[in-house]
Amino acid sequence: MIRDIMSKQSSAGIREDGSGKLALLRSWVFILPLVVLSGCLGSLFNKSVAPDYYQIDYPFQPPSCSKPFPGAVRIWPFSAPAPFDREQMVMISPSLQVRSSSHYKWVNPAGNMIADNLMRDLSLGMVFENSVPVGNPMPAAYEISGQIYRFALVENGATSHALLDMEISLVQQKPHSVLFRKHFHYQSPPLTSTGPDEFAAAMAGLVSQLSSDLRNDLCAITQDSSHPTGG
Repeated sequence: MIRDIMSKQSSAGIREDGSGKLALLRSWVFILPLVVLSGCLGSLFNKSVAPDYYQIDYPFQPPSCSKPFPGAVRIWPFSAPAPFDREQMVMISPSLQVRSSSHYKWVNPAGNMIADNLMRDLSLGMVFENSVPVGNPMPAAYEISGQIYRFALVENGATSHALLDMEISLVQQKPHSVLFRKHFHYQSPPLTSTGPDEFAAAMAGLVSQLSSDLRNDLCAITQDSSHPTGG
């Protein structure tokens, strides 16, 4: 586009003012590429601003188990398909187009953040007698793992909301058996904006609700004397 405009201006200048106009246009031929190049460099430089990081943060909410599982638990980071396995905040448009933000990020992938918060809450809530961090060689009588299907800001016309959709399983190691498996689906109330602060706060509320529901479900198992649990 720049080349076409310059060629038209050059022809007109030659006809009107001769060599003086031609010399002026030659100087613009030299200057314009520098202006265009500096504009591009400025744009790239602006996009390289350090990203903003957010984390899932909420206060611990009771209840606690009156009868904990007899043994330790290990919670594995939850797996997730791309792009939910990355730090970038994800938005899903009304046409179901999935976009990742290069500037607004979580401190860790969703699977790690949720696992860390559940480990804290299960420990404080005394759902198990003990907890074993990932990477610790100490054996655990129980293991919690699962899959995240959606962890995103969802646009729906004029409104938007946070969405958390995942499955969680509890496995007893000896004897090996699946004690619990459930699909959890949460959607926040409509948000007033699609900004990262409100999205992070809404997602923290959903993870808090997940934690409370999971602890209630697991506590119900330990209080059911007919359900076999052993350390």
